[in-house]
Amino acid sequence: MKKALTIVGVILLVIVVAMIAIPFLFKDKIKTAVLNVANEQLEAKVDIKDFGLNLFSNFPKATLSLENATVIGVGDFEKDTLLQAKSASVTIDLMSLFGSEYNISKINLDKASVYAKILPDGRANWDIMKVDSTATTDAATESTPFKLNLKKISLNDCNLTFQNDSTNMKIVMSKWNGEVSGDFSASETTLKTTSTIDEVSFFMDGIPYLSKVKGVANAALNANFDSFKFTFAESELQLNDLKASIDGSFAIVGKDGEGMDFDLKLNAPNTQFKDILSIVPAMYTADFKDVKTSGTASLEAYVKGLMQDETYPAFDVKITVNDAMFQYPSLPKSVNNINVNMAINSKGGSLDNTVVDISKFSFNLGGNPFAGSLNISTPISDPNLKARANGTLNLGMIKEVYPLEKGTELDGTIVADINIAARMSAIEKEQYENVSAAGTLKVNGMTYKSQDMPDILINDAGLEFTPRYVNLSSLNVQIGKNDLSATGRLENFIAYALKDQTLKGQLNIKSNYLNANDFISSETSGTEVETATSEDIIIPKNIDFALNAALNQIVYGKINITNMAGNMTVRDGILSLNNVGANALGGSCKVSGTYNTSDPKNPKVNFDLALSKVSFAETFKSVESIRKFAPIFEKLAGTYSMNLKFDTSLGQTIMQTLASLTGSGALQTSDVKIEGVEALSALSSSLKTDALKSFSTKDINLPFTINAGKLTTKPFNVNFGGGGVMKLEGSTGLDQSIDYKGTVTLPKSLANNFVSAIPVTIGGTFTNPKIGIDTKALLSGAATSVVGDLLGGEKGADVSAKLSEEKAKQIEKLRTEADAAANNLVSEAEKQSQVLIEKAGNNPIAKAAAQAAGRKLVDESKKQAQNVRNKAEEQIKKIEGSGE
Repeated sequence: MKKALTIVGVILLVIVVAMIAIPFLFKDKIKTAVLNVANEQLEAKVDIKDFGLNLFSNFPKATLSLENATVIGVGDFEKDTLLQAKSASVTIDLMSLFGSEYNISKINLDKASVYAKILPDGRANWDIMKVDSTATTDAATESTPFKLNLKKISLNDCNLTFQNDSTNMKIVMSKWNGEVSGDFSASETTLKTTSTIDEVSFFMDGIPYLSKVKGVANAALNANFDSFKFTFAESELQLNDLKASIDGSFAIVGKDGEGMDFDLKLNAPNTQFKDILSIVPAMYTADFKDVKTSGTASLEAYVKGLMQDETYPAFDVKITVNDAMFQYPSLPKSVNNINVNMAINSKGGSLDNTVVDISKFSFNLGGNPFAGSLNISTPISDPNLKARANGTLNLGMIKEVYPLEKGTELDGTIVADINIAARMSAIEKEQYENVSAAGTLKVNGMTYKSQDMPDILINDAGLEFTPRYVNLSSLNVQIGKNDLSATGRLENFIAYALKDQTLKGQLNIKSNYLNANDFISSETSGTEVETATSEDIIIPKNIDFALNAALNQIVYGKINITNMAGNMTVRDGILSLNNVGANALGGSCKVSGTYNTSDPKNPKVNFDLALSKVSFAETFKSVESIRKFAPIFEKLAGTYSMNLKFDTSLGQTIMQTLASLTGSGALQTSDVKIEGVEALSALSSSLKTDALKSFSTKDINLPFTINAGKLTTKPFNVNFGGGGVMKLEGSTGLDQSIDYKGTVTLPKSLANNFVSAIPVTIGGTFTNPKIGIDTKALLSGAATSVVGDLLGGEKGADVSAKLSEEKAKQIEKLRTEADAAANNLVSEAEKQSQVLIEKAGNNPIAKAAAQAAGRKLVDESKKQAQNVRNKAEEQIKKIEGSGE
C-alpha cells in the first residue's frame, strides 16, 4: 500500500511539474507559429510584445495570452491601426500542442480597439490577406496551423470605429462589453449574444444622427453555417430609452461572402415620445429621466432584399410624433405642439430609389410657431428637392426650455420664410424658369457666449432667395474683438447643398480688425503662429469666390497689417491674390500670388512681394523667417525696399517650410545705420580700426537667391567711413552659418600708399564669426603698387638721349651715367624701403606689408639697374657700329 501511494505521489508530482514546465517548453514554438502565419499571410505589420501560456486556468486546455498586440496597415493604410489590444487570449486544446494543428475554442479580447476603414475607391483596411494566385482555396486552408473550434468569444472594454469614406459614414462604439457563445464548429447551432455599449455614435456627412447613446443588445440566433443564414429566435435592443426587437433573418451570400440577403423587421410597439427624444443628440442630459413629456409616437422599420455590389435591399423607416411636448424639471417653460411625420424608404435596387420625406415638422417655442418640410427623391441621378421653412426662433427663449451648459448664453432671433422646389438637371442646364426659390432668412442680434470660445455676435444677416442665386444683403459678425461684414451673392447653392457641387459667389468683405491668431488651433500653432501646420487652413475645392476686400487691420503672428485692399479669388482649393496692397512692417507692400491646398497633404505657396520703405527693426521682430535667414536685420536701423519672388511647400514647422523655399529678389536701402554686427566687429579688430563697428551707409543694392536652406547674395557694395568700400558675396544658412568673401577698401584717412584694398573671408556663424585675411595677396599687391610708383615717370626714360656725338665720349659717358643711374635706383630703393618700414609703425599687418614691399622694391630696383646697363650697352653697340 505504501508503495502504491508512493507511485501515485510520484505520478502526481510528474504531472504538476509537467504543467509548470510545458508553458516554457512550448511558448516559443507557438509564438513562432503565430508570427510566421502573420508574416506569410497578412499584408500588415503585426507586433506582439509578449506571449504567455497557462495550463491551469482552463485545464485540460491551455490558454495562450498575447500582450499589447497591434496590427498596423501598410501602403495607403500605413497610418491606420487596424487592431490594438492590451491583451488577448485564446484557449487551445492541450493535446493539439503535440501535433501540427492548434485547436482554438475560445477567444477573449481585453481593452481592444478596432479601426475599420474603407477608402473612397472602395478598398478596405481589413482586407490584408496576401493573394497567392497559384494556390487553391483548399491548399491555403490546409497550410494554416490554427484550426477554429470556437465555443465562445468575449469582449471586455473594447472599442470599434467603422469609417466609410466612400459614403461619408462613420460609426463609433466605445466601451463594448459582451460575449457570443455557441458551437461554431457545428453545422447548426444557437448563437447567444449579450452586449452593452456605453457610447454609440453615428455620423453621415459629418452630421451626428446618434451621439454617444447607450446601447444594449441581447439576442439568440439560429445559425446555419452551411448556408450562412442567421434567424432571430429572440432579441432585445435598446438605445438610451428606446426599446425594440428584431424579427426575421439575414444570410451571407456570394462565392466569397461579398453579399448579404436581408429579411428583417424592427418592432417597437410601446414607443413613447420620450423614448424617441432620448436618442436626439444633445437631449439626453443627466436629468433626462425627470423630463416631462406628453403626446404619441411610433417607430416602424424593415429591410428586405439583397445587398451586393451596387444592388441594395428595399427598406422603410417611419417615425411619427403627434401633439407632443417636453419640459425639463428645472426650467420654467416647455416646447409644445411638436409634430413630426418622417419616412425614409426605397423599393430596392439602386440607392437612387431612396426617398426622404419629412412631410411635417413643427413646434412652438415660447409662443413662436415654427414649421418646415423636406422631400428629396432620385438623390443619385437627378436630385429633386422640395423644402419649406417658416417661422421665428427666439433664441433667448432656449435657456428657458433647455439646460444650457454653465457659462453659455444665447440670444437673438432667426426669422425664416423659404420655399424651394428644384430638380438638379434644371439647375445644371440653367433652366431657371423651372426652378422655384423664394423667400428670406434673417438673423438679428444673435449672441452666443461660452466658456471655451470667444463671444460670437451676429448683429444682422440677411439672405434673399431667387431661382438663380442667393442675395446676401447684409452680414455683420463679431467674434471676440474680430469683426467682419459682407455683401454680395451666392450662385449654385442648391447644387452645392445636394451634390457637393461648386458654390460660386461674388462678395465684398470689410473689417476693422481681424486677428488671425484667434482662429489658429493652439494644438498646432506652438508658441508662434508661423509654426502652425497647414491642416488648419485647407481651402475647399468646391468654392469659387471672387472677393473684393477692404481690411483695416489684420494681425498674423507678430505682424500688424493695416489698410489691406485688393482683389482675391478662391477657386479649386487655391487662394489667389492679385496686386493686393497693405501697410506693414512700418512701410507698404504689394502682394500677388497663390496659396494652394488643392493637394491637402502638400500645401504650397507662390508669391511675388514688393516691399517699400519697411523697417529693419519691425521686420526682425515680426517675421521669423527673417530671423532665420537674415539675423543681421536686428543690427540695422533704417528702412529698406525689396522685391521677392518665392515658392515653397508648407511643412509641419517653420524650419521645414524654409528648407524647401526657393526664391530670388533684391534689397535696396538708401540710408541705413549698421551697428554691433559681430562679423563686422571682428573684421574691425583684425584691421585695427573701429570704422566697421558702427557706421552709416547709403545706396545698398543687394541681389540674392534662396535655395536648399541658404540665402546666397550676388556681389554687392557697402560704403563706409568717407570713401571706404566693402565688396562682398556669399551665403547665410538656416543654421545661421555664414560664408562670405570679398575685399575691404579702407577710406583715405586709414589707407596709405602701400595698403588699402584688403582681401577678407567671413565664416563661422552669425554670432561666432571667423575672420580671414588673404595676407599673400595683400602683400603682393602692396609691393607692386609701391614699385610702380617708384619706377614710373622720368626714371624709366630712354638714357640714350644723353649720348654725345663723339663716340668715345658718348660710350664713356653712357656707361658712367648708366652705372650712376643703376646705383642710384638701388640706393633710392633701399632708402624708400626703410621709410616704408618706419611709416608702418607698430601695426603688424602694415609693418609686414612694408617689409615685403621694401624687399620687393630693392629686388626690382636691382633688376631695373641691370636693365639700364643692358640698354646702355645696346646703345654703345649701335654707336660703335654706326661709323663702320
